[in-house]
Amino acid sequence: MTVCLGALCSDRDGHSSKAVVVGADRMVTLGGHTEFEHEVPKIMAVTDRVVALIAGDALKGGSLIRDIASQMPAGAMSVKAVADAISVRYTQLRQQQIQSDIFTPRGISMAQFYGGLQQQMLPQIVAGIDNHVASYNFGVDILIAGVDDSGASLFSLTNPGGTLNDFQQIAYTAIGSGALHALQSMIGFGHMGGRSLHETAFSVYASKRRGEVAPGVGKDTDLFIVTANGITRLPDSVKTELESAYSEYQRPLAEEVREKLAKIKLFEKEGEADVQPQPEP
Repeated sequence: MTVCLGALCSDRDGHSSKAVVVGADRMVTLGGHTEFEHEVPKIMAVTDRVVALIAGDALKGGSLIRDIASQMPAGAMSVKAVADAISVRYTQLRQQQIQSDIFTPRGISMAQFYGGLQQQMLPQIVAGIDNHVASYNFGVDILIAGVDDSGASLFSLTNPGGTLNDFQQIAYTAIGSGALHALQSMIGFGHMGGRSLHETAFSVYASKRRGEVAPGVGKDTDLFIVTANGITRLPDSVKTELESAYSEYQRPLAEEVREKLAKIKLFEKEGEADVQPQPEP
């Protein structure tokens, strides 16, 4: 129950698809039952130029990303390589959870079941267990966004894992209960990878706000920008200016709103990231 979204855009020098803006609410779901607004952003750094956004079970997702972040080698890595590592770990954790939830209570292992034990069981029981395994929902969706030497990339990973969805061509995507509303908003903006950082920051902010109509989406908002220089978390002052522009927004985006957006100071320092968010220990 959340909304997380990302959009590729031009960097500060106007190079298309060389930066990415991501946004998320702060509604945390624990165990699929408890929801509350948390002070810690659900946008987590995996490397100094790659972030991951989590929708669904916060404990499972947070543990997965911290695990991968601790294993990342020093030096530059492609966004795809980081996403692949997350995908592999996702599949491993899902299989462990299946073993714990389905097979351990029956006193057997998944390897035993698929290694021949099913031949000694009633067909109805075998079919029931196999269907349970095939439909098992790990309860975590992940967006991976970042920048490497080839430019900006955006991937999503959803249950059952194993396959990454690459949104390079579309240039944006969203996950969580508010994803449909956020995506409809981004479609309305006609977003493309060549859009400016300022307009993209506004589009992501506005689309997150649109996603708030969905159940379980929190009101608090976090926005991050990833460029070749690193990860920047936009301060409350910038979000206040974006909210002001949002209150005046009508489709299509008026020129005076574009001019207002262009004056927003997204970066405190030119040429380097303002903040380097790190996964929680």
